[in-house]
Amino acid sequence: MSDKTNKGKVLERDGFIFLGNSIRTTNKDEMNGEGGIPQLWDDFYQNKVLDTIPNKKDSKILAVYTDYETDENGVYTFALGTEVDNNETLNGLEMIEIPEGKYIVFTTKRGPIPDVIVETWQEIWRWSEEYERAYQTDFELYDERAKDPNNSQVDIYISVK
Repeated sequence: MSDKTNKGKVLERDGFIFLGNSIRTTNKDEMNGEGGIPQLWDDFYQNKVLDTIPNKKDSKILAVYTDYETDENGVYTFALGTEVDNNETLNGLEMIEIPEGKYIVFTTKRGPIPDVIVETWQEIWRWSEEYERAYQTDFELYDERAKDPNNSQVDIYISVK
């Protein structure tokens, strides 16, 4: 794989149900070290949240960005969890309905998380093409390629109009 991020084709994705924990944050707070995303990740692993989620479709972890106030400069909801077969909630987990939509998939290069994630999001923020970001729901997909936190590869789905 090259050192550049790989932006795949536009695809339509069916809607699905997500179950997990969430916070409200901004990119400015996250970049200034005042955000809550690192703590949410720590809590996710320390409390083995994935193990507590009922009716999981699989063991993939999803990091969801939704409820955008405006665009990448505004407040949004960040959530960690997984796709489930139904909307049964448990232990205060939040259910988010991800609508069907059109996405462009960015694949990070291999490397340590969060380095490859931050680098790819910076590319997404600079990215402009024939598709306009929808700021509906975006998500990162952590599958078997992300098992080693020092040598991971992640797909980032960006909703477009």
